[in-house]
Amino acid sequence: MNLKALQYFMAAARYGSIVRAAQHLHVAQPAVSRLIRKLERDLGVRLLDRTAQGVTPTEQGAHLLARTEPILQLLAQTRAEVRNWDEDPSGPVSVALMPGVAPVVAPPLARQVRERFPKVRLSLSEGLGGAIAGGVLAGQFDLGLFHADRDVPLLAVTRLLEEPLFLIGPAADGGGKQGRVRFEDLPGYPLLLPEPPNPLRRMIDDLTGARGLALDIRETVNSIAMIKAMVGMGLGYTVQGYSFFRDEIARGDPAFRAREIEGMSRNWSLAVLADRPLVGAVSAVAGVVSEIAAELAETRPWRPPAIQ
Repeated sequence: MNLKALQYFMAAARYGSIVRAAQHLHVAQPAVSRLIRKLERDLGVRLLDRTAQGVTPTEQGAHLLARTEPILQLLAQTRAEVRNWDEDPSGPVSVALMPGVAPVVAPPLARQVRERFPKVRLSLSEGLGGAIAGGVLAGQFDLGLFHADRDVPLLAVTRLLEEPLFLIGPAADGGGKQGRVRFEDLPGYPLLLPEPPNPLRRMIDDLTGARGLALDIRETVNSIAMIKAMVGMGLGYTVQGYSFFRDEIARGDPAFRAREIEGMSRNWSLAVLADRPLVGAVSAVAGVVSEIAAELAETRPWRPPAIQ
């Protein structure tokens, strides 16, 4: 049996949907369907009942699922043990960071890992929350730091801190002065936001839906760099954390006006595969990330000085 086919089957069974499994695995839906059907042909049985509402395991599928989970867990554990056979943590560790926190976390993370764990080879990536979660599920990343707005099957997620969110507009809107704004006022601004299933966008949609608000979303933009450039050109506003524009503030020449949205925040959450024990190098790096988050929670460097 193909290991990847087993992983795809397990995700589809747990999510109850091949579409959702593909989204969280960050692979194309046809690839998931194709490998699962190949697995069914190899075994000579139907593993999933498919309906318009999703998929459910057959009796044979449920049996395979129960057998597959401990097998994959054992493989992950063995891989981690072999990778970190020496007493000192060593080997490659891949970490994915959401764009809003990457500039804040990456430098101290790299510095501390170099100093404390010289045998660890750190690989840093940046991506939106959905891509990070899918990458951790697919084994592309060992650790993922992103905004987790809901539970993700097969991932163990630890919330590290809460970061306030801001309505960010061009400097021409108020000359860079800071202030506050109510969430109920957001419909009055032309917005540039990523599209679902981005966790921040999902949170905004959930809040507006619950309060009966309709936002003026001019464009959906799935790139922090593009949003930043468009806001700077006066094309609209966005909702982000302070790290989005902190470099401009530090230079004393802010390109944006930022107003804290009252009562609105996002979490920083650290995710790993639920069936993968944290040992060796991965555990060491996860500890450093948690320490950095704890320090940031104490010092609050992501907030403009005027509203500390």
